[in-house]
Amino acid sequence: MLALTVILVVSAATAVHAERMRLATAADTLALDAADSLDLAEYYSSVAKDANANQDQGVQLSRDRMSEVVNARVSGGSVQFKGVQVIAVTTPDGTTAVVTVGKVVRPLFGIEELLPFMDGIPMTATARARAS
Repeated sequence: MLALTVILVVSAATAVHAERMRLATAADTLALDAADSLDLAEYYSSVAKDANANQDQGVQLSRDRMSEVVNARVSGGSVQFKGVQVIAVTTPDGTTAVVTVGKVVRPLFGIEELLPFMDGIPMTATARARAS
């Protein structure tokens, strides 16, 4: 009985860890999408201006546009984003997209040792991607 309990607890912990890794991957994917969400017309006009002025200002991301893209991707129905909630989409410097997502993970099996976690384990993941 002890061996079975250990196996079940280790299996539940492994499942929670796997969900944590999936959430981190989802955050990375969404950060890349947010970094790619720049307005191409504005980007190319700023590149032309920078070339004429011999300056490199870099790409400026719009927080509203990034939020639109991230929320559309999450609500798109992909299995990768099932249960994922967008917590924050920001850009600290105008060229880096920072996306924070969260999810409530429920451990496998209904064993008594896991009763404190029956409501689920809240997890968050934050990822950064730089526009170039």
